[in-house]
Amino acid sequence: MNILRKVFCIVNNIISRGYWYNEVKFKDCKKFWTYKTFNTVVVNLGSTSGVCAFSYTEIPLKCANWALSANPLLGDFSILKNYFGYLQERGATVILPLCPFSSLAGRYSITEDRYYSLLYPSTIPNFSFRRQQQVKAEMRYPFLSYPLIAVLSDFKKIVWKRKMKILSDQQMSNDAEQRMKNWMKEFGIIDFSYPLSLINKDSIEEAAKILNEMIAFCKERSIRIVLLIPPVYNALGKLFTTEIRSVIIDSLIDKIEDKEVWFHNYMDDEYFCQNKSLFQNSFLLNEEGAKSFTKRVISDIRLHVN
Repeated sequence: MNILRKVFCIVNNIISRGYWYNEVKFKDCKKFWTYKTFNTVVVNLGSTSGVCAFSYTEIPLKCANWALSANPLLGDFSILKNYFGYLQERGATVILPLCPFSSLAGRYSITEDRYYSLLYPSTIPNFSFRRQQQVKAEMRYPFLSYPLIAVLSDFKKIVWKRKMKILSDQQMSNDAEQRMKNWMKEFGIIDFSYPLSLINKDSIEEAAKILNEMIAFCKERSIRIVLLIPPVYNALGKLFTTEIRSVIIDSLIDKIEDKEVWFHNYMDDEYFCQNKSLFQNSFLLNEEGAKSFTKRVISDIRLHVN
């Protein structure tokens, strides 16, 4: 029996270090489970682009990347409400990076299992105690819910260390066009010259409401919040025409009630958008790009790093 228990513990430990556990089931979660840094000065929230756009390894301040892949604005607000206690009591800065389609993603429900491992029950819509207990069991004993098909991805991750390659101009262009098609399909948009659907119009209103609530939440606690849009490679940036930007970006920014909130759009920043070596694809910065962009943002928002 003891041998079986040891085997179970070994297998369970291997799974908890694998691709399925960390990149599928509980993607971006471990950093929150182990976060104990009080008096943090700077954090960023955000979705996938926020995960990839910030790296504080060369910033001599207490900083943290609190972004979650595929995280809606409601998720950003929930993370902030759950973890703001780690921020410096006065003078802390929260960076909220918006992706180009954040205005249409505010209404997504927070129902993924990973949120049950991160948030207090009162901040989870339609909270289920039974589901919470199930998720906690899966966190502790992933072996019990491990899908056999995941063996392939975990094994591949172990034996094949993928090196980051710089995409060619054609690959960047293809990636940009495919991303735009996927976004338009996701939000049911056929042509930006047509009026937005009622659902998308409601989504913009909901996103603006969440954004204004986040700003008020920070102001009440003497936290500085700054808004920005990270850079994208020019193959993708040129697909966001003036008309498209007016519909999905300007319409949201115009609804911000506190006009003193700092906002900057880095989408077309020349240093980044023309430098392929800073991107892993047309949308996401790589590690080198993240370090450069983080330094730029810290400088632009006038945070003293000496």
